Amino acid sequence: MPLPRALLVLLCAAAVATAACRADPERDLAEARRLQEKGHAEEALKIVDTVLAKQPDLFDARLLKAALVGAVPGREEEGLGMLRQLAQAAPRRTGVHRAMGVILARSGKFGPAVNQFEKELAIDPDDTQTLTELGMYYFRTGQFDQAEDRLRRATANGRGDARAFRNLAEVSFRAGRTEEGLAQQRQALALAPDDADLLVTHARALMAYGHAEEGRALLDSGAKRLHEAAIPAERGRQAREALDYDGAVASYQEALALDPKRSTTFLELGKTYLLMGRRDEARAALESARDLSPSDPYPYFYLGTMDADDGRIDPAIENLRKSLEGDPLNPKAHYALGQALLRAGRREEAQAEFARHAEIQERLRGSRVSGTSTLD
Repeated sequence: MPLPRALLVLLCAAAVATAACRADPERDLAEARRLQEKGHAEEALKIVDTVLAKQPDLFDARLLKAALVGAVPGREEEGLGMLRQLAQAAPRRTGVHRAMGVILARSGKFGPAVNQFEKELAIDPDDTQTLTELGMYYFRTGQFDQAEDRLRRATANGRGDARAFRNLAEVSFRAGRTEEGLAQQRQALALAPDDADLLVTHARALMAYGHAEEGRALLDSGAKRLHEAAIPAERGRQAREALDYDGAVASYQEALALDPKRSTTFLELGKTYLLMGRRDEARAALESARDLSPSDPYPYFYLGTMDADDGRIDPAIENLRKSLEGDPLNPKAHYALGQALLRAGRREEAQAEFARHAEIQERLRGSRVSGTSTLD
């Protein structure tokens, strides 16, 4: 029996509306950006490519694709080329120069990156993301007044994301304004309550600056709500500082049960085993950290010092050199390498390492921020 015409019209209208919903590019791009923020670039690219297959000239989709491509190691120039085309086609559109700056900064080309960020601000002086990127760059390079200016502009009038408030808090801490820094961290955490690393950073600051009870309560509530490895790992760090090594090991093992591929947990577990004199277990944990994160300089540092202690001089030299490839400003690694070279009879090379150690120590003397995790 044929359907009444009115019903057919309603069904067709519903079908068209459903198809339109499915083809909503703004919603798809929002999902792609969410995946991008979570680190799922390949999934985000698939969504963007689907959008571009239907609307190849959609500017926002082309911009997002270029940013995603530029974030892939080895494809930075490809992404930059795509962005240059967009800049030529629409020189006043926002977001293009910022995306170029992010790719350049990630590649270590900080001068050109700053130039692109400033171009973005020339188009939109109040762009919070660009102000945040610049503020973070200036903080990392020790230009603290510049960092504070950009980050305060990024967070003015209630604007700004969690990164902006988090980095502004670091500026405040460095300037000795601890309560102001804690307030800024609280604002960051309110904007990103599920960021376990931020939660841990804030809890650590609370404990360091006279709010231990609040810090412990924050960790307790976070552990119940998030089930993230960063939280028991922080408890492990606290236990180790309190010389409760067994408690530290238990917490690190709890963290590894939540995330068995978290290289930093293996590193901290290995350091704890070293303090306990359990060298075989320490080596196994440090080797796991190295294998999970081959670019991390610190497992090589500890393995190198262990090799030197065990009289394995050639492996010690190799591991310490690898550590210095990743962190050339670690004074302890230069000193340990100098000692190993001296034991190998390579006196001239050893003296060069001792001189480098002394130079870095002089530079760091009086500095409140060393940036070298192996100094503990």
